[in-house]
Amino acid sequence: MDRSEMFEEMVETVGVGVGIYGADGRYRYVNRAYADLLGCDRESLVGTPIWEVVPEFDRDRFEDYWDSFEGGETRTTQTVHEFEGTAVPVSVVTTRKTIEGATYHFGTIRDITDLRERERELEAQNERLEAFTGVVSHDLRNPLSVANGYVEILSEDIDRDELELVDSALDRMSILIDDLLRLAREGRAIDNPAPVSLTGVAAAARNTVDSGGGTITIEDDIRFMADESRFQQLLENLMRNAVEHGSTSPDSEARRDAVEHGGGDVTVTVGALPDEPGFYVEDDGPGIPPEDRETVFYPATSDSDPGLGLGLAIVKEVVDAHGWDVAVTESADGGARFEVTGVRTEA
Repeated sequence: MDRSEMFEEMVETVGVGVGIYGADGRYRYVNRAYADLLGCDRESLVGTPIWEVVPEFDRDRFEDYWDSFEGGETRTTQTVHEFEGTAVPVSVVTTRKTIEGATYHFGTIRDITDLRERERELEAQNERLEAFTGVVSHDLRNPLSVANGYVEILSEDIDRDELELVDSALDRMSILIDDLLRLAREGRAIDNPAPVSLTGVAAAARNTVDSGGGTITIEDDIRFMADESRFQQLLENLMRNAVEHGSTSPDSEARRDAVEHGGGDVTVTVGALPDEPGFYVEDDGPGIPPEDRETVFYPATSDSDPGLGLGLAIVKEVVDAHGWDVAVTESADGGARFEVTGVRTEA
């Protein structure tokens, strides 16, 4: 069996585009799926150097690229393959293999046109959402400022409990506007994560949260990759949720006490997970019933559920934007415990 037949036998059941080239950078074999992807025949591609198909390749640096691979190494990249006027965005998995003393790069090539289109649509959707929330915020803040001004004037001449209730409702509206803007921003994917320290960011978050009569403790540290500003927002929201409510259960006595008196004596703890890369935020309040744990991240802004707002929804958006996972469970003291996993530790 010659090498062409051997190559063909190896890739006949792959189901995706395949291109194989050697140390000279020229394709030794391509399958039908790859040729169809570029709208040509296989014979046209065989013998073509890879730098004529992948525009970002510089012929002069191909030798350095080739020498940078180790035997059996695999690399994944997204790029564009072009041939005879056809350009296709692709995801390529390249593996170095040695067969009968000769070394080759085996590339499996997948068309990601649909993925790129979805990314563009998502980006446009995010831009529209941000523009919408900006307009809504502006249009709401103006009458809100006017209302606050009149309440302040009336408070100088009239001593009525109803004015305090109006002032409280206006403050609540202002918080919801801020949360709406954050929710639009926090849903964006993280493009440039940087190394962060859990204890460092948690300490900064703690400084922005009114603990009422409660305590916020920061324990074990872990360093990982994140957007520091958005990560701090996540911690602030989890801390504030614990301090204000003791739990997110609608029937929580701690929550009712927090709503009526502005806080409780809940203890909040932030730390690193012991068995896998990640972190937790937990409290010693009444906890969250298992049946409610799947819905705690849903926005809740109705009068029947006044405490949650968009805080935990923003937490979920930040987690998703980083590609992490978040789960709600029970702390050792029976309170609420939020565990975030899937973080990428600092290299």
